[in-house]
Amino acid sequence: MKIRIKGNSIRLRLTKTDVKNLKNFGKIEEKTVFNDTNIFEYTLEIDDNISEISARFDQNKINVFLSKKNAKTLTETNEITVQGNQENGTEKGLLLLIEKDLECLDSTTEDQSDMFKNTKTVC
Repeated sequence: MKIRIKGNSIRLRLTKTDVKNLKNFGKIEEKTVFNDTNIFEYTLEIDDNISEISARFDQNKINVFLSKKNAKTLTETNEITVQGNQENGTEKGLLLLIEKDLECLDSTTEDQSDMFKNTKTVC
């Protein structure tokens, strides 16, 4: 799972394995270790008690929660993206975007063996 944060938006990109693990275990996690005491973590978790995508930031950890319906869309259909918007006191709110990670169309050194097939032929 990759994370991209820009302004008031959080985007998570999921590999095939991430999608499989989300379906099987209901949660996936990643972390970046800066040192023994500074660790940035982020999770994506299915929450049976919500109807919209939501997020929480607490103790250097971003937790993104998917409704069962959104999780089913990602794990059982060909849909690439689910998204939601959470109020955060700003005009446009916090955009939450969860998407399947597609193979790059241009050259890259990144291992793309666990990414989803990109049906586009040009960037």
